[in-house]
Amino acid sequence: MAVTVRSITDAGGFHAVEELQRAVWSMPDLEVVPLHQLRAAVSAGGVLLGAFDERGTLVGFCYGFIGLRDGDLLFYSHMAGVRPGLQDRDIGFLLKRAQRQAALDRGLDRMVWTFDPLQSLNASFNLRKLGVTASRYYVDYYGEMPDAINRGVPSDRLEVDWWLRDPAVEARLTGDASPRSWPDAPAALVGIRRGDTLAPDIAPDLDQPVVRVEVPTTFGDIKTRAPELALSWRMASREVFQHYFAIGYQAVDFASARDEAIGSYILRRTGTRPLARAPAPAAG
Repeated sequence: MAVTVRSITDAGGFHAVEELQRAVWSMPDLEVVPLHQLRAAVSAGGVLLGAFDERGTLVGFCYGFIGLRDGDLLFYSHMAGVRPGLQDRDIGFLLKRAQRQAALDRGLDRMVWTFDPLQSLNASFNLRKLGVTASRYYVDYYGEMPDAINRGVPSDRLEVDWWLRDPAVEARLTGDASPRSWPDAPAALVGIRRGDTLAPDIAPDLDQPVVRVEVPTTFGDIKTRAPELALSWRMASREVFQHYFAIGYQAVDFASARDEAIGSYILRRTGTRPLARAPAPAAG
């Protein structure tokens, strides 16, 4: 598919983004970022980018704006989505690359956003393909969420840092980065097979320079089939991430694990204190 990425600044484009939000997240109207908010943000220097196919149909978008944290300007990427059925076409990659350029054009060095740490495809895309890092974990960041993807478990989130001028990031975006592997990293959280289910098991505290945090690659299916098990994964992964981030570890990669049902975060000890946590709102 030939895809063109360009800025959206007109009412028709804003309406198309409203509709695409419904398609991507199956969210009720109350949860959709509406035209008037998109218009206001873009008018004030925010960035709304759309990916369009050959017919001019919107197939993906990303939306963000300039923010201020601890006295420093940054770019906050609030939403990014690709039309269902087209997620394997590198549309998201093209959008994030264009969003990075828009942030650089505004003189910014850092972009942040959040994602659900149990959504393994997002983890792999963010950490392995884009080269972000993460050291902040927010508990129930949005409160209870009614959309189809998020309902049923607390809305915990990892917040990532994308250092836009880092040569390592540039290498990932150009395909010049060397492959990374972590064969000897012990697992701080392990997926244990119990019949046809995959249950979490927390290992004793590990004093190692690099540790793995295993998560299921089919969390959405687990939520549907076994809600109590999904909640167990949320609580176990929350405990592990919070513990290791608090003592100076940072998520630096996401790797395939021992079977296709499991992926692994790679947490590396940095030797420095993590960035200060931003206060998380109860909802919104």
